Amino acid sequence: MDLDFSVDFKQLERALSDVMQRQLPFAMMLALNDTAADVKDAEERDLEKTFDRPTPFTKRGVYVKRASKSTLTATVGMKPVQAQYLKLHASGGIRLPKRRALVIGAGLRRNKYGNLPKGAMKRAEAKGDTFVAGKRGGGSQLAPGLYQRGKGARGRGKIKLLVSFEPRAQYKKRLEFQPVALRRARGVYEAHLVRRLKQSQATARK
Repeated sequence: MDLDFSVDFKQLERALSDVMQRQLPFAMMLALNDTAADVKDAEERDLEKTFDRPTPFTKRGVYVKRASKSTLTATVGMKPVQAQYLKLHASGGIRLPKRRALVIGAGLRRNKYGNLPKGAMKRAEAKGDTFVAGKRGGGSQLAPGLYQRGKGARGRGKIKLLVSFEPRAQYKKRLEFQPVALRRARGVYEAHLVRRLKQSQATARK
């Protein structure tokens, strides 16, 4: 996502000395990269605020493509893998399974990030007190999923749903990637540019 915000550079150039005008492209490049770094930080903090304990992999998905003097554009975006599973959080919509059903954790223990550990379902299936229920009907009143038998007499105690199998999942829009980026960029760019121009002027005088 490109940071799209406007600054009146013509008016700015008229207010600058000849030395500072020559330094303007370099100062703009530095200011854009400073701003992009601030936006990246804001996006990572917004991920932490939006999601309960996002994984380090998810937070590493935010990247910066730095500006250069020949291309005065800084880009802040999301890497393809992370963008693939975050896009429904940013737009809302329905997630469909790649195979037969979506596997949604219910009673299985989750890791510190709130996700099912890798291989957790296979390990649960291998236990002798679990079973899989298919579609309702055929004498079964259980929703599709992986269950654990109760520990009552003859294994007839209350059963526990460990994993449910869902045909779809509805997502609400809750990740505001672009608004967060634009709000942060517009709030810091001018200050970064003024600071970088002053630094450039001081360097040019030496």
